[in-house]
Amino acid sequence: MENKLFGYMFLCSIALLTTGFTDHTILGNWACQQDNNTGKADSISVKNLKSLLSTGSDLQIIDVRLKKDLDKTQVIPTARWQDPGLVDQWAKSLDKSKPVVVYCVHGHQVSRQVVDRLRQSGFSAQRLEGGIQAWKDQKGAITILKE
Repeated sequence: MENKLFGYMFLCSIALLTTGFTDHTILGNWACQQDNNTGKADSISVKNLKSLLSTGSDLQIIDVRLKKDLDKTQVIPTARWQDPGLVDQWAKSLDKSKPVVVYCVHGHQVSRQVVDRLRQSGFSAQRLEGGIQAWKDQKGAITILKE
């Protein structure tokens, strides 16, 4: 059992190092990964996003699911959909003084790439851990996408 645990920890460490994340802290039921280039958290938990939304925080929430994965009846309230392949075009319409939270289906590759691009452009951006799937699993409010 110890060998399996050590092996798993070793593989996780390698995965984190090769993706640029070396500070991986588990706090309660949520994980926070820190980007070593900026020192800022790369992601936000569902719990923390719910809390920010309930206090009226001035967030810009962007749904970056690929068009083939987009379900217009299942979006986070106040979110707007943007094509993840056109970040440089739609980022111009965002307010750099307000934090940005992006989400895709599971909170991995698509949203991570968008967060990286937004940060390179000077935005304070995070991805939602687990994406819309985690949001729905944790009973987050959903609405219909307003176009």
